[in-house]
Amino acid sequence: MEENNYDVSSTEESTKKGKLKRQRNLVQYKDLSDEQFDKLMEKKTMGGEVSKSFEDRILKKLEEYAEDYDLSDLKINDRDTLRALIQAQLALEDHEQYMYLVRSQGISDSSSFANEKLGKFMSDLRSDISKFQQDLNITRKVRKSDQDVSVLAYIEGLKDKAKKFYQSKMGYIFCEKCNMLLSTVWSLYAEEDRNKLSFVCHRKLEDGSECGHKTVVSTKQLIDNRGTNKLEIFPESMK
Repeated sequence: MEENNYDVSSTEESTKKGKLKRQRNLVQYKDLSDEQFDKLMEKKTMGGEVSKSFEDRILKKLEEYAEDYDLSDLKINDRDTLRALIQAQLALEDHEQYMYLVRSQGISDSSSFANEKLGKFMSDLRSDISKFQQDLNITRKVRKSDQDVSVLAYIEGLKDKAKKFYQSKMGYIFCEKCNMLLSTVWSLYAEEDRNKLSFVCHRKLEDGSECGHKTVVSTKQLIDNRGTNKLEIFPESMK
């Protein structure tokens, strides 16, 4: 069997040369010298590499945002805003590095002027970044506010659960005569029908007399009657 000596790199080089040759024959390049044409193609290639590098930085930043925020439900305008935010942040990073280089070369009239211009531009970038963050609701203040709301909601939820648990475990005893709430009780052996509780009602009636009725209830009766001795007056929300 004949050995396959197919050279991928050679084929790619041939393709590249063919593409350059076709471009060389275009009208806009015909009047250029070979040296001018080669420099122009080199510049275009470098521009493409820079563009790809910048896109890679944007994608990396997007991945960082995706770790902290859910980006799956972003609308197209939100995605554009997020991209603009990332571009502004990258521009700020680049200008901060450039300002450092300018300062490291010493203080002069020209460097002071350059620093002033850079400082103004960077200040504008920070304002843009802050605005983009507000538009996307990802500022530190908003995140802290959301967190505070979540904590408050969690605490209120615990209180509500505790209240419901308390209500479900307590027995509510009302006066059999005047319906006055006499006691809320919890007992360890509530199923024991020999455990009985008795209360004398001292409620003052409208005529000035005292109710004086004695109510006797077993703890098992409270369980069987859904936590009370008088279900007909027991609040609906607690049943």
